[in-house]
Amino acid sequence: MKTAIVILLIVGLAGVAFGLWGFHTPQGRLQFDEMDGLYPLFAGFGGALLIIIAVALALISAIRSR
Repeated sequence: MKTAIVILLIVGLAGVAFGLWGFHTPQGRLQFDEMDGLYPLFAGFGGALLIIIAVALALISAIRSR
């Protein structure tokens, strides 16, 4: 379970970092213009969702281990 939580956190952080780079930097906006800008947007949302799932799993794991 801990391995899955760590993997979800790492992939989630990578998705959020890519989303922020693609959406909030001049280089990212140049690379992903117009409709291509949806890729970093959805990667950021997906990464945030993975982080939320990882935190929920960590909390569930901590509660069960009591």
